[in-house]
Amino acid sequence: MKIKRNRVILTIVLLGVVMALFSAALNIMSYRKLQADTVVYSGVLNSSSAVRKINYALSFGKPLDKFYGLTGIMEGITRLSDDIKGVEIADKNKGRVEAVGDITESVRRTTSEEEYVFRDDGLYAFVDFDGGEIILKFERESVDAATREYIGYIVRIGLYVMLGVIAASFLACFIKGGNELSVKRMRISAIIILVVSQCVLGGLAMAKVDYAFAESLDKIAVMTAKAVESDINEVIEKGVEYNEITDLEGYFEELVQSISEISRIELVNGAPLESDGINNRYTSIDVTGESSLGLNCYYSRDYINRKRVNNAIDILILILITIFMSMEAIQFLTNHIECRDTQSADVVYIPGFRLFVFAEGIAFALDSGFFSVFANKMFDAMNLPESMSFLGGMPNTMYSVSVLMGLFGCGYLINKFGMKKTLIAGIIAGIIGYILCAFSPSLPFLIVSRFIFGFCDGIIVNAIRLYAASQKDKDMHNRLLVEYMAAINLGVCCGVVIGGLIADVASYSVVYIVGAAIGCLCLMLIYIAHFPEKQEKEEPLSLTVALKELRFPQVRIFMIFVVIPLYMSSLFVEYTFPLFGDEMNLSNSMVAGLLMTNFMIIAYLTDPISEWVTKRIKTREAMFIYMLLQTLSIGLFAFTSSFWAAILAIIFTSLWDCFGLVVIDSGLDHVKGTVTEHSTLLQMIFGKLAIGIGPIAITARLGKGAAKATEVIVLVLVVGLIVYGAAILHFNRKDSEGGEKA
Repeated sequence: MKIKRNRVILTIVLLGVVMALFSAALNIMSYRKLQADTVVYSGVLNSSSAVRKINYALSFGKPLDKFYGLTGIMEGITRLSDDIKGVEIADKNKGRVEAVGDITESVRRTTSEEEYVFRDDGLYAFVDFDGGEIILKFERESVDAATREYIGYIVRIGLYVMLGVIAASFLACFIKGGNELSVKRMRISAIIILVVSQCVLGGLAMAKVDYAFAESLDKIAVMTAKAVESDINEVIEKGVEYNEITDLEGYFEELVQSISEISRIELVNGAPLESDGINNRYTSIDVTGESSLGLNCYYSRDYINRKRVNNAIDILILILITIFMSMEAIQFLTNHIECRDTQSADVVYIPGFRLFVFAEGIAFALDSGFFSVFANKMFDAMNLPESMSFLGGMPNTMYSVSVLMGLFGCGYLINKFGMKKTLIAGIIAGIIGYILCAFSPSLPFLIVSRFIFGFCDGIIVNAIRLYAASQKDKDMHNRLLVEYMAAINLGVCCGVVIGGLIADVASYSVVYIVGAAIGCLCLMLIYIAHFPEKQEKEEPLSLTVALKELRFPQVRIFMIFVVIPLYMSSLFVEYTFPLFGDEMNLSNSMVAGLLMTNFMIIAYLTDPISEWVTKRIKTREAMFIYMLLQTLSIGLFAFTSSFWAAILAIIFTSLWDCFGLVVIDSGLDHVKGTVTEHSTLLQMIFGKLAIGIGPIAITARLGKGAAKATEVIVLVLVVGLIVYGAAILHFNRKDSEGGEKA
């Protein structure tokens, strides 16, 4: 099939514009968060001396509400930085003790890990001391100004990149090309041009981020010098001469321990030293009665290198997301051109099907990174006792219950109303659930909202799996599963990052509104995918009918000793590896980057690997090999507790999933009397049970470390492997004997 050259150029340029705007939006949100981190962290250094003074006074038993020098300490903090607009002291019960400056509203954090809160009236940071916490209110203008400057920078480089895209499009289409080009040439040209353009845009953004990081180091050094200057002058004001001050080295060592970016501090008396890039920073300080004093802060090379790597990973993740978006758009357009003239109205439209699943994957994953925090904030707002803390997890629990109910009712809905109407009902439930989450005023309201949204997940994901399982054509069955696995993994991969960025720079409500908007888009994509109005089946799909298949011993063995171990093994990536990363002090960026490796491998290698395996290996043998390889890969990590073994395990398990998650749906096709659709429904039920039980079994051994806790997964896999292997031999022998008698 041929396409006119002008249309190819126009399509590539339009895709380039859309992807450049999307990439710019992601980078701007990420940069704004970096600037907020810098302002808050450098400003928090001003409170280090105050924390020492308060802790020292409280160590003598002085009540916090009787601390008469508290106002002076708080005013001293505000004088150290123009960014600090107000200071508040709260007791251990989060009640206000005293406040100075412009901090009229009491803002509190919901968890001890929360470093700051971004609000319309400013940034609120939290610093702990023995009897409570200090709340610092920072001016937002410096963050907004830096963001505006970055937007100008991104616009400039974006225009240059777009000029390059236009030039490359003309070259790709005019060199050895006529007035019409093939779809294959259009696909390859568009992928190369857009991927390269996103890499260039991301590389330039990375350079700007690195420059901003170097500036943040200088800001921290300057703030440290101000804090030292204030502490020394305070001692001198009490009548101690500068030359009589002792143990400055001990004071510097204690200060360095609280500042990760600085490895050593020295006080210099004499001519000022030159600052050496990111190695050290010299800052003059004004000490009463002294001249030519300065503080030289030496930066920690290990910390800087680690932080630079994390920043680079953050940008690479954003680049990968825009590349995923570009490739999905190109694949849809080119596949649409190839299929539009041969598409039958009675068959699902594969390009539309994949785009629908991809969009749903994004919507499902938007709040994955922060929903537990959102629920805890709702719980804290109710001021309930700690004994009721389980209510904070109720939105997640009710969501899981709703997903299971959606799974149980999915077959009935498909039989009664057809696939298209069932999916529409699921998406409408998701849109309503997201809108209610966005405007939830209380925890009970959020629980109900999350319960409604759970039907969306329970109906849509399971309906698509059941639809694939219902296909009589084996090739169509495998094709739908492959497209589903690729699209859902890419969508989840993008959704987690996009949702986290929106939550950081806007609010949780905005994330849910975006999710509802994507849900509205999916309503249109249902019609593009050509899902059937009514699905004709010899026997209606129901849970009762599906459970009858457990009468076959092969089905019971498969569900208990294959499905449960394999679904539990998926918890290695979803559950134990993030815990291991926390033990190894890996950054969130590093963990996210490694998990994205898992999504990318499954998304892009499922098609070729599954096709190769299904054509050469029988289903039962392929399942056994899948279980064996998963056992060896996860066992390598569990018994070595090595970081590199963990990375290898992620890569290897992802590769095995590329064919294992496809053949598992066909694992019972050889058993006479079973229906693939019923077996798939049973598989999803047993799989949900495994994912629900698995974390409990893992957590019971978590005190020994994440790697040791993962041994539970390995043990379950080994038992399943032995029983399933013995079952294969037993039933193969019976089949052979039956054949000889026949």
